Amino acid sequence: MSEIRTVVDLFERAAAERPQRAMLRSRVGGSWQSQTFAQWRERSAAWAKGLIALGHQPGDRVLLISNTCSDWVVADMAILLAGGVTVPIYQSSLADETRYIAADSGARFAIVEDPTQVEKLLLSRAELPRLDKVIYFKDLAELDRPDAQGRRRVALCDIPKSDVQDWLLDTTALGASGRAIGDETLRERAAAIDPAEAATIVYTSGTTGRPKGVVLSHKALVFEVGTVVGALDVREDDSVLLFLPLAHSFAKIVYFMCIGVRTEIIFPESIATLVRDLGESRPTVLPSVPRIFEKVHARILQGARENGALKRRIFEYALAIGHEVSALQQHGKEPAGLLLYKQKLAQRLVFSKIQAIFGGRLRGCISGGAPLSKDLCEFFHACGILILEGYGLTENCAAATINRPDRYKFGTVGRPLDGVDLQIASDGEILMRGRNLLTGYHNDAAATSEALEGGWFHTGDIGEIDADGFLRITDRKKDIIVTAGGKNVAPQNIENHLKSSPFLSQVLLYGDRRKFLSALLTLDEEAIRKWADDHALTYNSTAELTQNASVYQLIESIIAEKNRTLASYETIKKFAILERDLTVEDGELTPSLKLRRKEVTRKYQDLLDSFYSEHY
Repeated sequence: MSEIRTVVDLFERAAAERPQRAMLRSRVGGSWQSQTFAQWRERSAAWAKGLIALGHQPGDRVLLISNTCSDWVVADMAILLAGGVTVPIYQSSLADETRYIAADSGARFAIVEDPTQVEKLLLSRAELPRLDKVIYFKDLAELDRPDAQGRRRVALCDIPKSDVQDWLLDTTALGASGRAIGDETLRERAAAIDPAEAATIVYTSGTTGRPKGVVLSHKALVFEVGTVVGALDVREDDSVLLFLPLAHSFAKIVYFMCIGVRTEIIFPESIATLVRDLGESRPTVLPSVPRIFEKVHARILQGARENGALKRRIFEYALAIGHEVSALQQHGKEPAGLLLYKQKLAQRLVFSKIQAIFGGRLRGCISGGAPLSKDLCEFFHACGILILEGYGLTENCAAATINRPDRYKFGTVGRPLDGVDLQIASDGEILMRGRNLLTGYHNDAAATSEALEGGWFHTGDIGEIDADGFLRITDRKKDIIVTAGGKNVAPQNIENHLKSSPFLSQVLLYGDRRKFLSALLTLDEEAIRKWADDHALTYNSTAELTQNASVYQLIESIIAEKNRTLASYETIKKFAILERDLTVEDGELTPSLKLRRKEVTRKYQDLLDSFYSEHY
């Protein structure tokens, strides 16, 4: 086969060379089932032909809304085989954001998982005249938790859909509709793809709140896969467990990497069953966001505390040995003599049980999407689990730097990938360039020019490069919050959403690198005093009202109401009411009354930190 120019070339070569390689493993109905490369390609080709039969033209955008599963990657490759552009949307996105992305991208088709996603699009059908067809994987949704309407099961037949039967199609019918389309049509479409053309448009939140469509070309993605594979020791006989949302570029590059290396992808049944599925599927490589490592770490420590004094001492002894071994390995050395004997003992007594949580075969983990604690890296390394942290953004196809298996430094995000250049601007901002950069922002030439000023992409992050070439992220130039789960949150929108309540004056949203969002609130003095008088509360000052249980319950109910209109990762879990309003005089507001985020955070850092302590 000729040179790999596009993602389609990457897939077709791998499928042709290893047709019987088991590539997609999923837990279905209590048992694990696999699809070979040949079966994957057959399904994707059938769906691609179905899209073409429906009128799909080269370059058409197709929405893809689903939890991470084997059908997601089958659908993604079908869109590419048809010459299309995938526009992924988080399955947790609300109807309004889904509508915006559908309209802004100009999508002609949507492929969705189940009735919950169908429902979002049906609500906006009148505003989406270009959307010709909605194709779904299954007609019943089983939800892990009740939705906004309190439902745990949503069937397609339960959704009012008068006069829209012609708009809906399942994947079985999609495949059947394309039977008249020949293989030659797919070959022609693949050959006609210009590597500089878009393969995907990934929407990411901006400071203005409206998502921006990051256009990533075939050639950028192919380059990214090649340079990531060159940096990581991922092999054909590995198994990669993928639970990360495929609407995120991190997960998408992992799956493309697996195609390039012919590495099996394991899909857990759900996030709720992740621990069980790790144990059953026994992956060798685990890409993850920090939140998962934080949860496992907390579970390990809790177990150590609850297992009695003797086992706790054994755990602490083993961990001390592990840290001693880790310190050697970080300098390229291995234990010997008595330390080696102690390490083997610690492995048998303690670390083997911790490793069993991940299935017992793990060779390494890749962490991205949000910053990972150095302490956490050192803890797991002491337990015999190496976590390699990397850094990048959607705009550079997910990864720009990464720690290597043979050269890593905890507390950093590694060294630049081959072919990626980094530069620190005079204000400390990290700039990058390389063949993995975005083509631009869809429908936003001004944002494109600003982001790619002088040929360098301006990341909005502040960092420093040490003498060994390792990058350390020190701050965020932008106000965007990245949660420990890797979700981007624009705080101003949620703050303004909360401030629509007459009882609230100022709101500071907090949660960067944290497992959930919290908030500091101030009260509108006039409104809260009026409410207190109406409810016969006695008080001497507004400050006293901020400590009143009835006032707290009022604000708690307001936040609960606001949370119902937000995506799950945007909701506020904990909050505190400050005794006074923020002021210009105290440096908390600008002269134009905008929040000085860093100053307020600095003043109340202890309070904010307490939200994440076990005793809050």
